[in-house]
Amino acid sequence: MPAVRLLWVVALGLFLIWQPFVAGERRIELRQGLVLLGVVMVSTWLLGPWLLLIWCGALAAAIGGRVVGTERHGERSGYLLAFGYLVGITVLGVVPEISPAVAIDPALRGALARFMPFVLPFLLVFPARAPQRKSAEAFDLFYGVMVFLVLAVFVLGTLAYMLVGGGGYVEALFKTSLTVAGALLVVAWAWNPRGGFSGIGSAISRYMLSLGMPLEQWLVQLSEESERYTDPAQFLDAVLQRLRGMPWVVGVSWRTGQREGQSGELTAYAHTCQARDLALTVHFHRSPSPAMRWHVEWLLRLAVEFYLVKLQTHQLQRMGYVQAIYETGARVTHDVKNLLQSLQVLCYAANQPGDPAEVAALLGRQLPQITERLKATLDKLQSPQTESLELVEADVWWRRFKERNAHLSVDWQGEAVAGQVLPGPLFDSVAENLLQNALAKRLRQPGLGIRVCFADGTLTVADDGQAIAPVLAKALLSEPVNSEDGLGIGLYHAARQADGVGYSLVLAENRPGRVAFSLSVGR
Repeated sequence: MPAVRLLWVVALGLFLIWQPFVAGERRIELRQGLVLLGVVMVSTWLLGPWLLLIWCGALAAAIGGRVVGTERHGERSGYLLAFGYLVGITVLGVVPEISPAVAIDPALRGALARFMPFVLPFLLVFPARAPQRKSAEAFDLFYGVMVFLVLAVFVLGTLAYMLVGGGGYVEALFKTSLTVAGALLVVAWAWNPRGGFSGIGSAISRYMLSLGMPLEQWLVQLSEESERYTDPAQFLDAVLQRLRGMPWVVGVSWRTGQREGQSGELTAYAHTCQARDLALTVHFHRSPSPAMRWHVEWLLRLAVEFYLVKLQTHQLQRMGYVQAIYETGARVTHDVKNLLQSLQVLCYAANQPGDPAEVAALLGRQLPQITERLKATLDKLQSPQTESLELVEADVWWRRFKERNAHLSVDWQGEAVAGQVLPGPLFDSVAENLLQNALAKRLRQPGLGIRVCFADGTLTVADDGQAIAPVLAKALLSEPVNSEDGLGIGLYHAARQADGVGYSLVLAENRPGRVAFSLSVGR
């Protein structure tokens, strides 16, 4: 007996070296060492058949749980050999020591006791490798517990068969093993069948993830309420009312910013999901289990994600509305600035000495056009998302534009094709913008030549001054830029306005002595 106790201590030491539960590189602290020493001393003092039975079952369960995480065939075979060895030791060596009713031929037990140790060296034949994962992940607790329970059923079933059937131990062992093997075969087939249905494994997994409310059903409910309500707060109210219908929920509440809502009974047993300034709380009859909290957390997170999407959509709509107001106001401001410059030119011409009849004729031609342009500019405030498609004859527009700016020192070139039409408000706005920019450039570069050409429905405004800087040229028509003479948004809005009616405003040339902008039908 002292030799057995000594070997027991050795077995515990080997198990600590092999154990798959805690990382092997961790150091044992003094307190942990004292606890281990106490466990070894107590177990050595209490060593007996029952302790050996429990120990063999636990060790077999640890090996069975380790087999699940093993992918290499040779390593798996080594674990199975060790598992079979432990089962043989349990049923042929430990169980007969527990019950006096278990009778085995002494010669057979002696032969097994002498030859079974020679099986252990065969474990060295099977290859092994260092685990690639954390040690705690190499053991599957669920499968380990299942192996332990199967071994317990096997041993207790053998003893029960001997008691009820009155047969011998070997006969009971054989018949019980066949019964357990058949039961495991049926369970394995039902767990993952090949006959076309998902099996109890899928059902159990689905139940563990749903706890009375399948995730698919919850997603369908979230989608229905999301389509029904556009306001995020109303969506939260409707979704939590759906959750309020669950039997394990007695009340729900939510809070976001200055808005909040609640339904049902508010108890001390609650679970809260927090995201940004949103808090969703579910109240229970009694304290929920960790699994229930985990499940409710995921349900609430799905609701939070839907809420955040609706909130972002609402914010984007509001930003789009604000952007439309800004762009419309900026465009109208720029058009009004151009009209004001035209009025200043008329006032300057009217104050110059000359024939009053000619001045009156000039005012008579220009003021009605300016009035029409001002009316068109103000109409944009009524429909900021649409551009005017009022078509005018190209030759009429070209003649009026030249008459309106005839007093300017500009080289007019080209003629309109008879019968051709174009969007008048667009060409008025873009042409005035390009011409005013060229005149402002002339003030910075005295002697600058300006050429305005209209041919085949394409308007080109060019000058022979310095080229635009490459960095500025890239952003000129795609975003607002810093301007020395204006607001820096004229060309940007002119390009957006042209795109809105199917035209294109581009920087056709940009080199010293030739800078040209062109407005034509979009390609």
